[in-house]
Amino acid sequence: MRIKIIVPITAKTFLKSAKKEYEYYIKEKGTMFRDLEYDVEVLEEGKGPFTIESEYDGAMAEPGSIALVEKAEREGYDGVVIDCFCDAGYHPAREAVNIPVTGAFETSIRFAQLLGKNISIVTMKKTFIPRIYRMAKQMGALKDIVSVRSVEIPVAELGKVKEKLKEELFKQMIETIEKDNAEVLVLGCTGMMGVADTVQKMLNEKGYDVPVVNPAEVCFRFMECLLIMGIKQSKLTYPQKEKNRRTR
Repeated sequence: MRIKIIVPITAKTFLKSAKKEYEYYIKEKGTMFRDLEYDVEVLEEGKGPFTIESEYDGAMAEPGSIALVEKAEREGYDGVVIDCFCDAGYHPAREAVNIPVTGAFETSIRFAQLLGKNISIVTMKKTFIPRIYRMAKQMGALKDIVSVRSVEIPVAELGKVKEKLKEELFKQMIETIEKDNAEVLVLGCTGMMGVADTVQKMLNEKGYDVPVVNPAEVCFRFMECLLIMGIKQSKLTYPQKEKNRRTR
């Protein structure tokens, strides 16, 4: 079984970091497949934004993200994970191919809804918050989100200041639990790699048994579920158009 993981930005540093993160999910935590193969790919220079921190960045990432999803299908991958909390190209890509496609935002919010009420999202920058609210409204989840906060760390810096990131996430999460009555917490950026388990432990030690949803792992695990069940997105919801109509 082969899964393609697409990080729809051009920052090459995220290639190594994402591979390490998914290696941890598979080798340390385990997988549903004995023969699982995966590969991580970022956008080529000039094919999208360096990182994504706003609506504009997300829009610029969509064409490149969709193109990589189509490329993965041509290369024989069984499924594609779009590793980005902005879900760049997620819905169009589900139309474009005949293999399952999962995205970080919608999947993690649906998952969070199953874990409790009053969802709070802690993202990287305030500039990304309007997109989160728009996507939440679009999927009918706005009523379940009590707050969206930010740690004010640029995406490109997240992997360089992990201790600061953990501290800021912990601070914001404690505040949203105590002030916003949050009951489920979601990391608002898949670039927040290697911190979810630690922050979860910090909260538990503080006496808060509140789940921290890691969107990167959730969309990967959901892909595993789809593949093991042999199902994908509905082609009534996401009708696949003829190739020649899409390329005119």
